[in-house]
Amino acid sequence: MQSRSTPPPRRHRPAPLDHPLTRRSFASLAGAAAAAGLAGCATQSTAKDLDTLQVWGGVPPESGPQALVDHFMEKHPEQKVVYTRFVNDDRGNLKVNTALQGGVDIDVFFTYDSSNLAMRSESGMAADISELVRSTPEFEPFLDTAEPKALFDGEAITALATTKEPNFLLINESIREEVGIDLPRAWELDEFLEAVRAFATPDRYGTYKLPDLPRIELGPDHWYAEGGGSNFEHPAFLRHFELTAQMIREGTIFPWSQVLARQIEAYQQNNFIAEDFAIWGTAPFSLRFLSDPVEYPHEFLTSCAPMPTIDGADWNSGMYGNYIQVNAKSPKQEAAREFVKFWLLEGAADMAPGGKIPTLDNVDSELLLDAVLGEDKETYFEVDSFRRTLFDDDPRLYSDTDLTAVAEITHTYEQQRDVCWLLERSPERTIRTIHSDADALIERFGEG
Repeated sequence: MQSRSTPPPRRHRPAPLDHPLTRRSFASLAGAAAAAGLAGCATQSTAKDLDTLQVWGGVPPESGPQALVDHFMEKHPEQKVVYTRFVNDDRGNLKVNTALQGGVDIDVFFTYDSSNLAMRSESGMAADISELVRSTPEFEPFLDTAEPKALFDGEAITALATTKEPNFLLINESIREEVGIDLPRAWELDEFLEAVRAFATPDRYGTYKLPDLPRIELGPDHWYAEGGGSNFEHPAFLRHFELTAQMIREGTIFPWSQVLARQIEAYQQNNFIAEDFAIWGTAPFSLRFLSDPVEYPHEFLTSCAPMPTIDGADWNSGMYGNYIQVNAKSPKQEAAREFVKFWLLEGAADMAPGGKIPTLDNVDSELLLDAVLGEDKETYFEVDSFRRTLFDDDPRLYSDTDLTAVAEITHTYEQQRDVCWLLERSPERTIRTIHSDADALIERFGEG
């Protein structure tokens, strides 16, 4: 085990995280795309091949998309499909945005973060596919507005989530057994905090950071008040900031100064494997690191526990994601919609090897468990705990439908959060600033 003063060696950085959803921000991102210029599209053909469906996504083709495309073409031999992968980072998404604005031949595309979802939907890039949803019986879950899985604009639907991306807590089993804490199937916040403090020693933190407690308590659209404006005056936000600052001071969670200085957000798996902390809140994409003995060797088993509940509130901080959309300018609307339908229904099993859990629960859970944990799962994981947490107990995921100024609010939120968790500003002042800034941004970018 490494001491706190010795940074673990850097290994490969993971693919960028999919960011949580939250609401409409078109103006600033459209401006950024315009500033980059449509010249980036000048080198790409804008000619439309009416016999070829062009699909752009961020998942490597070998991780499922190419198999899905091949199966679609087997069923529809008259329809050729070409899958183009873009890197799901700022530069890659800017390339997609400028291509869509510049008329490049794209028929179906994927969106992974809230800022681009807002821009592409609000700017008219994405077609209304509500008729497809309402005419397909299997798509009835997309009409659920209590636990939304689609992006609505009035009666229009411009995006459908293709995946479930639950969050969960990974636990170092060697440390848990040493400390003598039972592996929970469910726990309240106080029980979770007790475990974090029990796992902490002078040479180890209890956890990397706290889960998104306001999200667990409030659910979708938690940044926005029902009557309009920002919701950051809700006590859940201040409690989250206060509790984090307190636990940084007491040495039970990782110091934010080290997170920023060492860019730990980008490669948290290194520190978990180095046993710098015992509990790690993450999502299914991280599991591939823990079953890689060459790049990430370690000797302990990893178990899985659910996110804590807060006074009975049980929203998982994970989301529905990997949104599929149809280009509003595509002249191949019928074929594009047929492909969207295939991806969500018959094609869902093709995405399982890449660890994608389908929104519609139409793939066997044991197949998905094998996909996310790997063929040697018993060597690295306490398998039953993952089966319970990911599938049997059906975590309650969110999907935001209010995206007003989400990019701008995210920026001010993260900027103020960093100053607070560096212990340079009080949580009270931090929340006041975030609330005031968010109110101004919502008023500026909001409708009417």
